Amino acid sequence: MTLQLLLVLHITGFTIMAGTVIANISISGKLNKYLISDKPRALTILESTAGLPMLIGIGAILLLTTGIGMVFIFKSAVTSMLWFRIKMVLVLLILVTGAVIPRQNTAKLKILLAEKSRESIGPIEALKNKMGFSQLVQLLLFLSIFVLSVFRF
Repeated sequence: MTLQLLLVLHITGFTIMAGTVIANISISGKLNKYLISDKPRALTILESTAGLPMLIGIGAILLLTTGIGMVFIFKSAVTSMLWFRIKMVLVLLILVTGAVIPRQNTAKLKILLAEKSRESIGPIEALKNKMGFSQLVQLLLFLSIFVLSVFRF
């Protein structure tokens, strides 16, 4: 019973994190429409995403704590498997690409959007591309973890 509860909560944490990334991608699509043409509106949209890192954090804590619980139950039966080791590397990459990089990019974008000059258009475009690439990488990492968890080799 404990294992099933941990597994349900583990999948819930994964879903919260991946769902938040998908929501962020959707919001970014709307944000990108206004980055150059309407900076105040873009800033408002960007500020509406302020709660997303907290959701990802909640999902990450749930994912990690339940994952650790399941490892204790299975002991070395899981940790010695190749798919699990690859999954752990991917989880670490998600934490880096989901926690560190977006915060830096969002802070830079807020500064650029607050500027009144037209010279900030080039850096805004570059940052937009960087943020889009980061989101795509996160989505691919989540998909990779999902595939690894299903096919366990």
